Amino acid sequence: MNATSLPPNAPMTNGTRTTGHGEADVSSTGISKSNNDSSSLSPSSLQDICALLHAQVNAFLTSPPPDEVTKRTQAQTKIALEVIVKALQDYKYGTLSISYNGGKDCLVLLIMYLAVLHTHFTQPTNRRKGNLDREPEPEPEPETKTEQDTQTETQTQTTSRHSSSIPTSIPAIYAKPPDPFPAVTEFVEYSSKLYHLDLTHISTNPGPRPREHSHSNPPLTHPFPFPFPPPLKEIDNGIDSSINITNIDSNVTTTTTTTTTNETTTTTSKPIISFRDAFALYLAAHPSVKAIFVGTRRTDPHGSHLTHFDPTDHNWPAFMRVHPIIDWHLSEIWCFLRSPHLRDPISGGPLRYCPMYDEGYTSLGGINDTLKNPKLKYMDENGVERYRPAYEMTEDEGERLGRE
Repeated sequence: MNATSLPPNAPMTNGTRTTGHGEADVSSTGISKSNNDSSSLSPSSLQDICALLHAQVNAFLTSPPPDEVTKRTQAQTKIALEVIVKALQDYKYGTLSISYNGGKDCLVLLIMYLAVLHTHFTQPTNRRKGNLDREPEPEPEPETKTEQDTQTETQTQTTSRHSSSIPTSIPAIYAKPPDPFPAVTEFVEYSSKLYHLDLTHISTNPGPRPREHSHSNPPLTHPFPFPFPPPLKEIDNGIDSSINITNIDSNVTTTTTTTTTNETTTTTSKPIISFRDAFALYLAAHPSVKAIFVGTRRTDPHGSHLTHFDPTDHNWPAFMRVHPIIDWHLSEIWCFLRSPHLRDPISGGPLRYCPMYDEGYTSLGGINDTLKNPKLKYMDENGVERYRPAYEMTEDEGERLGRE
């Protein structure tokens, strides 16, 4: 491994204790009592979390870069922050959402988004136009200021602070694979509570067929029920439990599972719900959302021609995709996440990410299409097959070798 691929003094383990495989290291409840017991989690308010992350990201940006990868990551971070600032200028906060699945890329995006929200809601408007902490232009002082002027100014400032106070949660969507790893589910639960995500889970069900590529999707052949019954926070296989399956057009494609017990045969059908369909369901339930932050990178499938702002196309539901980290490389993702300046808001220890990355997984999907990356495999001194952590892979080309 290149000695300059990671910042010096970076913690050599994740903020969690890893004991085995991602699919087996949780209790029957899906919550690890030693590490991720979110029932005992006592996160600060969203305002406090945003202020803390703002300070941490600022510390990362202003520290002297010890190597080239840190220097590049600082430059990429500044660009990403500018993109987030622009999104908040172009769209009202209530019309923005973020796609979050607990992976490394969207975690980087989420941390920067929360850092920007601190200045967006607590600083004057002219301070939001630029970097994380650009100072506003000084306003000319009046020639004379009476006591009444001072009282009026104080009241105005107080009203302004209240009118732009930080919300209590972050709108977010989780397009969940049909077979999520328990360790991923556990981390999503932990991090969504820690970072105050108002996270809507939508289970996808791609069915036994080749996956549709985003550039070749046919039009939606079945309308989703409108209006959607609010609130919608958990959609099982794309259909809210309160909606009868007959409410969906009869042309919907389904997968059929037949179970035989003794002489009784039970057949169940579930609608095919693609990744694109999941977003259609989310937007149907949240019609105010106009733009969604997405952690796609240039090296991801279909990411080669994307820009920072791309409206959906090819029969996707209409919204603006915002890609603040589109030009980030794998080494920069890990440099940011493992920076000693970024700490867990609760424990003060190293920033936590999904522990499966420390087990040799480099790209996370579902159980049936995700393997440990073969490039990270090695034999220890006892001849036992083991895997190095994902952050030791710094070249983009091998990142998705563990995906089928």
